[in-house]
Amino acid sequence: MLKTSKILSLVLIGFMLACSTNNGTDPDDPQFDDTDDDDDPIENINADITLSVDATDAVDIYPDIFGVNNDWRQIPDNTFSNFASTLGNIGTTVVRYPGGWESEFYAWTSNTTPGWNNTPSQPGASVTTLKSNVSNYSIVLPTAAAMNTTVGSSQWNTAMANLKARTKEAITVSNVGNGLVEIGNEWWLQFAGGVSRAQKLDKYVQVAMDIAEYIESEFPNRTFKLLINGDYTQPQEFTTMKNKFTKAYNAIDGVALHTYTGYSTTTHNIADLEARIKDCANNFNPNKNFKYLSEWMPSRDYNDRALYMEAANIIPDIIQIYARAGSQAAAFWPPINTSIPGLGLTSWNYSKVFPTGQILGDMAASYRGKALKTTSDKFHLAAALQDANTMVLYITGGKESGKKVAVKVNGFNISSIQKVERFVPFDYNDTAKAEPYITQSTSAQLSTNNEVVVDVNKQGLYQIYKIILKSN
Repeated sequence: MLKTSKILSLVLIGFMLACSTNNGTDPDDPQFDDTDDDDDPIENINADITLSVDATDAVDIYPDIFGVNNDWRQIPDNTFSNFASTLGNIGTTVVRYPGGWESEFYAWTSNTTPGWNNTPSQPGASVTTLKSNVSNYSIVLPTAAAMNTTVGSSQWNTAMANLKARTKEAITVSNVGNGLVEIGNEWWLQFAGGVSRAQKLDKYVQVAMDIAEYIESEFPNRTFKLLINGDYTQPQEFTTMKNKFTKAYNAIDGVALHTYTGYSTTTHNIADLEARIKDCANNFNPNKNFKYLSEWMPSRDYNDRALYMEAANIIPDIIQIYARAGSQAAAFWPPINTSIPGLGLTSWNYSKVFPTGQILGDMAASYRGKALKTTSDKFHLAAALQDANTMVLYITGGKESGKKVAVKVNGFNISSIQKVERFVPFDYNDTAKAEPYITQSTSAQLSTNNEVVVDVNKQGLYQIYKIILKSN
């Protein structure tokens, strides 16, 4: 009897210690569940925060906003097919090739980057490998060779002749077809002979005009979009470029922007993103204003070092803004986590998809149709009308403490809540952990005044709620 009592005491002590542990949380633990709601409309639900969506204010969502950059230095030719397969599983669309700065050095026939100080030991994907695995891609034309010389000099003339030859080679070898062609990569960050920013802009305009004029002559029946490159934080520079474009102005179909953004910055603030995207395109040509966001991510520097699940919480807000700005294409960077740990879509061998890749893929599948007007308040809301009777909502909790959040829906009579999923950190005690997020099935409440209500971040920070609503 004494022995039995000791055993029971030890079991009780062990149970008490287990309940008080500070070890990592398990998001699947029943103690974190909140599936006790029902779908019958409830009166007088007192929410802490009310967000709103207006189904009468809708903008077309272009599927190519779910594109990805290639990373020629990080993704070898012999593994590119695996990389492309992972992108296909994620659901991404256009691939930007060969990438960013490597495009200034890329030799299209030899698949090398002569003169580049970051040339890898193993070459990245060749054009042949690209076309064998990807059907929808964009390409980048070089400009730096001329940018580093003096306009009108013999060196300039030689450089421009070489750039035109490389342009013809790139367009012909890539067979870009109905794709996108960018003239240059981040001219404002180039050395350009050590001149001022205003002088860099002058040089870039001259290069872009000459290349655009050459393309019009060499490819009169082209079907690809030809785009100029520029800094989205300086929309007024596109007005300057327009005024300086004395030839081949109508050959340019729009702009390619690198929209790195965040909440903790004055220069790249996400609050200004939609207006800046529109202004850049319209300032150059309001009648031909194709918008390609050819490099983007929720920057660590502008988001208090947000990584993994923390960074994934920002992506629905960015995608919502892209769609509402009428962006026709975009390409996330970096694709591989080793380039910028915490923000890449996949691990180095493509075997693990990180939270940024998970949420991008989920939105590629579900955020389609029409992007709806939303209002946010600390908790952010993205919304799309998939069809006349189906709406999808993404509510991101970020680092805000738990709140009961109501989404007031206008112009769409909610008849039922079809599905509610919650994407949660692998470990609430380490929301920047290098692990995929966990998906949970849960539920929400429907109020009699056409609101859907959920408790966001009740169990921990950085939750994302995905809710699908039906109308009669």
